[in-house]
Amino acid sequence: MQAPNNAGHDDALEKAGSDMGSLFSGFFGSIESLRQNPAAPPAKSDVNDTIASISADLWAPRVERLEDDSAITLTAHLPNVPTSQIHISTDTPGRLKIYGECNNQVVYERGTDRVTERQLGQFEKDIPLPSSACIEQMTTAFHGPNIVIRIPKC
Repeated sequence: MQAPNNAGHDDALEKAGSDMGSLFSGFFGSIESLRQNPAAPPAKSDVNDTIASISADLWAPRVERLEDDSAITLTAHLPNVPTSQIHISTDTPGRLKIYGECNNQVVYERGTDRVTERQLGQFEKDIPLPSSACIEQMTTAFHGPNIVIRIPKC
């Protein structure tokens, strides 16, 4: 009997360990520099960049891509993200970027119990497009928690 191949799982665990190591090193390094010289302003730390990087890895919108001879249709699932916080960019040739920010709060109450869930953070999804995509004719529509982007081919 062969052992299961866990290479992808092991890589993900290794990356998570590395990310957490970077986060703790940056955080505790900032605290240590402040402790050694409390009068000096804290040194610029990459802690926020590290947190943003980890957050981006944790949540990116799920995007379904359908392509035929006439068009590319992208459907991005963005639950609980207000439409005003969803942006689309085609500034980079051959790429479409869906990005935005979610700052949502849901409160559940049952009897005397009250639970508040918050969904905070930025998201970004970068999608490659073929050279035949006619970005100028792109259309978008919202259907519930989904944004549907249709890009005709030239």
